[in-house]
Amino acid sequence: MPCGRPSKQVATIDGRRITYELHRSPRRRKNVTLSVEGELLRVLSPARASQRLIDEFIQQRADWITKRLAAEHPAGLQTELREGGSLPLLGGRYPVVASLVPFHFDGERFQVNVGRQERAAFAERWLREYSRDYFTSRVEHWSPIVGAEPTRLQIRNQKTRWGSASSNGTLSFNWRLIFAHPDIVDYVVVHELCHLIHLNHSKAYWQLVESIMPDYRDQRQALKDASDSLTW
Repeated sequence: MPCGRPSKQVATIDGRRITYELHRSPRRRKNVTLSVEGELLRVLSPARASQRLIDEFIQQRADWITKRLAAEHPAGLQTELREGGSLPLLGGRYPVVASLVPFHFDGERFQVNVGRQERAAFAERWLREYSRDYFTSRVEHWSPIVGAEPTRLQIRNQKTRWGSASSNGTLSFNWRLIFAHPDIVDYVVVHELCHLIHLNHSKAYWQLVESIMPDYRDQRQALKDASDSLTW
């Protein structure tokens, strides 16, 4: 957790000027450490550490910083959060317009403060919350139909899975699934709810899925076809 009153500093990494928060703490005795949250780089250092020492440390970790800043959000968020860009949502695609608000969707367009450095962080935070509300509503819809009720619902940043179910009743969904068509989302929800009854991919499991969603094969293929566009 950051400590001390931060100051804004600028570092040049591979020709790119990066603004970061520098937190100097009298309680920190030795190490300089880094953290990346959204598009924000934080540097924590001892109060008496020289700026030269901090600069050298940042350059030593330049590759790590570059990779973290690039990987923290989907590439699409990084490139499309500009006036004239567009973002997907539940199978549709909506234009990005410049606004003074950090990030907002009015049903027809995404309003974005395109000049704000942390705009991707605001966008991801909004999309995660939106996905939690939407996935929760679809779980509540399908749960009595499947005959299985989860004990908990998690929104995660999974790299290779769209959803998962655990033996303790927890359902987890990849927030990027919110980019997909609602029919695909419903397939993933039904798929995971059925795992609360059969924690495998047995014949009985697929029979249950088909009894709930007769066209599940079409939705499963649609998910495979759309996977690249959902990962951004």
